[in-house]
Amino acid sequence: MPGEANHSYGLSTQIFVNRKASGDSIVIGGLAADTTRWTRVLSQRAAQMLWFHLARLLYPEKSDMITALIATAPLRDATRPTITTHMTVDSLESGGYEIAGWIDGNSWQTQLDEPDAQQFWSALDIALYPMGWQGQDSKRILR
Repeated sequence: MPGEANHSYGLSTQIFVNRKASGDSIVIGGLAADTTRWTRVLSQRAAQMLWFHLARLLYPEKSDMITALIATAPLRDATRPTITTHMTVDSLESGGYEIAGWIDGNSWQTQLDEPDAQQFWSALDIALYPMGWQGQDSKRILR
């Protein structure tokens, strides 16, 4: 991530993912390192970018197969000041992952350990693809 994040949550736990009632945005959040709760609203495309990056890092041997099965969302207007429109995920040398997002010139970041990153990816997967990657829930499980 270029430069320092405007908001850094540190190592987060109790991560959650919910689809907004309108269906065009995803809400994510968790408990920050300082025990405050945080939430961010992601565009559909930013949520898919996050899902894609986590899939490549968590499941490198299967990520090409699963990412080929999904359709992507169009870009959303980047001038909406409350919607995260771009995401990255990087592996940390100490283990775990750093997730960063951008909102109209501002940025935020958090870190997840391996178990929370896997749980987070699964929650994103269900929020983004409730009927599975090919419209069938039975196709979702990675082994």
